[in-house]
Amino acid sequence: MGSSVDNIYVLWDESHLWGVMLTRALREMEIPFKVIDSKSVRNGILEHKSPCGILVPGGWARLKARSLGPRGMEAVKTYLHSGGRYLGFCGGAGLALKSTPACPSLNLCPWGRKPLKDRLPNFSGHVLSLVKTKGQSQEHKLFLPVWWPSQFEPCPDSGQEVTVLARYLEPGKDFWSSDLDLAHIQASDIHKWEHVYGINLNPDSLSGQPCIIRGSFGQGRYILSYSHLETPDSPQANRLLASILREWLHEHQSSFPDKSVPGWNLRETVPVWEDETLLWARNALDELISHGRNQFLLFWRSPWLLGWSRGIPGAHINFLYAMICHALECRPKEKAQEFWAGEKNSFQQEMEIFLKELKHYLCHERLAISLNQSSPEASSDDKLQQKKKKLFGSFPGYGGYYGKLIQSIDQLVFRLM
Repeated sequence: MGSSVDNIYVLWDESHLWGVMLTRALREMEIPFKVIDSKSVRNGILEHKSPCGILVPGGWARLKARSLGPRGMEAVKTYLHSGGRYLGFCGGAGLALKSTPACPSLNLCPWGRKPLKDRLPNFSGHVLSLVKTKGQSQEHKLFLPVWWPSQFEPCPDSGQEVTVLARYLEPGKDFWSSDLDLAHIQASDIHKWEHVYGINLNPDSLSGQPCIIRGSFGQGRYILSYSHLETPDSPQANRLLASILREWLHEHQSSFPDKSVPGWNLRETVPVWEDETLLWARNALDELISHGRNQFLLFWRSPWLLGWSRGIPGAHINFLYAMICHALECRPKEKAQEFWAGEKNSFQQEMEIFLKELKHYLCHERLAISLNQSSPEASSDDKLQQKKKKLFGSFPGYGGYYGKLIQSIDQLVFRLM
């Protein structure tokens, strides 16, 4: 199968912040890439302009599958079967696993997702992992970042070989289980917290579990990683990503700079595109986040990542804020400007309503959490749950006012690429 000599494709749809993070990483590593969408996949881009490989960022696997549709899913499988390469991160990894009735997938890999009751359902941070690298006989211990991943469920009877490239060993210093910073919680107290939260919280269950796997599909190959190797300021993970992509491109480019991805401080964004609506939205979200911090519901966990109390939709707020900051850092071309000219007024109107109602929601959720634990699935208060659904849609996934806003800014950022 012929391939484009200068391109890796990044499949954009339903990736949001994770797509921005991946493209930032590729630029810093000086690795050539092209951002594509599901429509172009359905229209045959993988057949007519075949890439060196496809990168699929994080996000909801179910929504990625829906965006591709049956025609797009079949196009990806045909590309892989003919000798293509696929690297999926988190939700992009899940998209390649065995299908289930609730979550149709590409079925590139015979493995599935570990059932919720058997896994650690909500963990994040860096995990010391044992990693195999191609061409080296020894395994290496690396700190790999994970951000609320699922877990692989091996299928040893499938008849298809799947190689584990990385296994979890033990939590790093910034590891969180749900909204608990485990560096400051005694191991003897974890079971007490599990009783309060009603979910698994003990990271010991991760030890030895696969984090990154590799396999073949027809003549093609895939690598599925529940670690976000593109994470800013994660040099060991960044170098692992660079080594994978160097292997993909070795026929076309002999060497790449050995660069890691620098930190990303959202609050220090220097606007290149001084669009009044985007500047207003960023400042308004700054105030909203400050309000959430005053309510002890939000906090800055790292320069690019918010932390939040359990049940608070902090990830959605983080995504919206980060993508607005990224848009401000871009110099728009004509297509992006035309799109935004027709979109910005309705975006600001929706944003004003969203922020006003979200501020009230956070105030009331603070009281509700004090009386009884909320969860990612539902607020502890029925009326607040309806408000949350109106603002953010149903979990898992998203919708409501947030859904309209994130889709609008997502389409803008796609055009800015």
